[in-house]
Amino acid sequence: MLSRFFRKRSTKGKSNKAAISYDEAKSLAKDSEEDVRMELAARRDVAPELLYFLAEDPSPKVRQNVAANTATPRQADMLLVSDTDTKVRESLAGKVARLAPGLNADKQDKLRKLTYDTLSMLAKDQAVNVREVLSDALKEVADAPPDVIRRLAWDVEAAVATPVLRFSPVLTDQDLLDIIVAKPSDGAVAAISERAEVTEDVSDAIIQSDDDSAIGLLLGNHSAMIREQTLDKVIDRAIDVDIWHEPLAMRPRLPTGAAVKIARFVAEDILNKMVERADLSPDIVASVREVVHKRLGDARAVKGDESDNKKKADIARGVNVDDDEIFDQATKMWAKGEIDEETVIKTIKDGNKRLAQAMIAVMIDFPLKSVLKSCDMKSPKGCVALAWKDGLSAKNAEMVQRKLANIKESDIIRSENGIYVLSDDDLEWQLEFMQGL
Repeated sequence: MLSRFFRKRSTKGKSNKAAISYDEAKSLAKDSEEDVRMELAARRDVAPELLYFLAEDPSPKVRQNVAANTATPRQADMLLVSDTDTKVRESLAGKVARLAPGLNADKQDKLRKLTYDTLSMLAKDQAVNVREVLSDALKEVADAPPDVIRRLAWDVEAAVATPVLRFSPVLTDQDLLDIIVAKPSDGAVAAISERAEVTEDVSDAIIQSDDDSAIGLLLGNHSAMIREQTLDKVIDRAIDVDIWHEPLAMRPRLPTGAAVKIARFVAEDILNKMVERADLSPDIVASVREVVHKRLGDARAVKGDESDNKKKADIARGVNVDDDEIFDQATKMWAKGEIDEETVIKTIKDGNKRLAQAMIAVMIDFPLKSVLKSCDMKSPKGCVALAWKDGLSAKNAEMVQRKLANIKESDIIRSENGIYVLSDDDLEWQLEFMQGL
């Protein structure tokens, strides 16, 4: 009868509003039906000793409600911290984390000391899910216990460490620097790169970590402070790290020198975004535009009053009028014997994409428009065929695909032991096909 009476009151939503006597609660705590004990364990007006009694209930669901109940005495929490059921400890972690502000190991108050001890034990829990719940609950708590936060930050499981590494205001710069060097978990450096505030010292350490992914995230984090000389070092290394290009180009407060360097090697779509930035000063935009003109020939078009014969001659040799001067430059270099594999690769690395394409064309007497078309189509086989015909190494053929055609890493045709994987017949066919484009 007692269980039926309790359920009737509960279904009306009065279990936490209507008072319950001690004797009634004591009887319900021993009820044979699990649902009754579960509802009692969730009430906040139950005597502490009864909640302590329910903390040893045979049902994990009952103990889970006791663990989540803020009225549960701290002594019962210490009992539940060793519970055999992971879900119980997860519920306890979520609750105790809400009591964490201001706790530390030196607290003299007995109850707060018990809460701290419970929290500390949960941070060492063998179940990843328990530590993950705790980390997520504490990640933005400004006065969470520092030693508990540090333990979570040093956790070997990324799911546990990442929340506090990315968000916790408790971690000091020295904490972060130590973790960047040690890298205790996968993605630890990347998580630090995305913090709301990253100081110059921490940025230096991230860049010195040689973690390309983390550095890319740091560059894309506009609140991160990066010294100008550090940024210059990144730019010098960035030509072969595609994932850095766009975040570099869009960094706020770019110095003129840095902007010009970046403009020399990023892809055309990123260049366009860079030029359109509203936050760059007119002087920087002008400097970047000058680099764009030199690279892409945008300011080198044949004047409208030049003869039609000149234009027809240009078209006959596969040159668009915008590419005329660059093609002429490559032709003169070839005639003087100034173009070889080393020169082509250096030109690619310098970010002078259009000149490199023109060099490839003149080296094999190939229409420039076909070279450009092959790159625009992002044709891996076409780019490999051009590199092969030019006498470039199979390894450098990968750079031609990557830098001149912006082909995705997953689509690049790679060499095997420094040898071209496509047959000569296949490569010759590719060249014939491209000439017809």
